[in-house]
Amino acid sequence: MKKNYEIGFPAHCSEGHSDMIHDAVCWFLARYNMQSTGHAEGRVHRETIHITLNASNYKTLKCFGQCYEWDHSDDVDYVIDVAIDQSIRDILATVFHECVHLWQWERGTWKGEGEREASQLQYELADEYWKCGNV
Repeated sequence: MKKNYEIGFPAHCSEGHSDMIHDAVCWFLARYNMQSTGHAEGRVHRETIHITLNASNYKTLKCFGQCYEWDHSDDVDYVIDVAIDQSIRDILATVFHECVHLWQWERGTWKGEGEREASQLQYELADEYWKCGNV
């Protein structure tokens, strides 16, 4: 059963970067058919997953991006941090790289560091997103 993902907007960056990062995560969830639309699925209670997005710079993060689970109480949430002091294409690739990790956790298919699949898909997804006219 699909889940309901609630995605926040990252703060501490321009509105353009914030909207782009948020929209890219929403696009990814739709692209991989993860998000519950509520249409034709009846009134079945769906698990809500909260995704917190953070924008920072490389110097602060000490990496271009990271995704991690944040377990508290009964909720399973995810945090995605993205360094925004890189090109637009690289920001998008980073967002999608981290979204692949989220997808790996949700599918239960995380293997090792999970990097092989994420690295393989990050620019492919960024370019697909771009070619769809989203940038």
